[in-house]
Amino acid sequence: AVVTPDAVRFFAPRETEILTQVVERMVDTGEAAAPAVRETRAIARIDALCASLDPAATAPLPALLRLVEWGPLLFERRFARFTQQDAAAQDTSLAGWMRSNIAVRRMGFHALRNLALLGYWSQDETWPLVGYAGPLLQRPRAAP
Repeated sequence: AVVTPDAVRFFAPRETEILTQVVERMVDTGEAAAPAVRETRAIARIDALCASLDPAATAPLPALLRLVEWGPLLFERRFARFTQQDAAAQDTSLAGWMRSNIAVRRMGFHALRNLALLGYWSQDETWPLVGYAGPLLQRPRAAP
């Protein structure tokens, strides 16, 4: 299911789009059978998680996403925002974050990577890609 703007609680719509494109690049497996991030609830899961955590820990995330968006201009001197770049340029931009000499920038990359991996690989439809058949015990049914 695609995340709609009214389903988002923590991130603003623009931040959600930046996050979506970051997650798409970070979890790209190259496998044809891999579900697209936008076809899962990965972004909604990340959003709900961030909304549920201590605001002191999550408050910097929207600013981090805006820095990623403008990172090509600020750090690479390219006149393009992250979301305007093709996949290869986005990968280069994220690699710059990962290998930066600036510790806070590397920490930002790792925070986004952890959220991306948690959001994507927690989706039932991604489990077959890693050979996971699902929980041994059935999930409790929701009360009617």
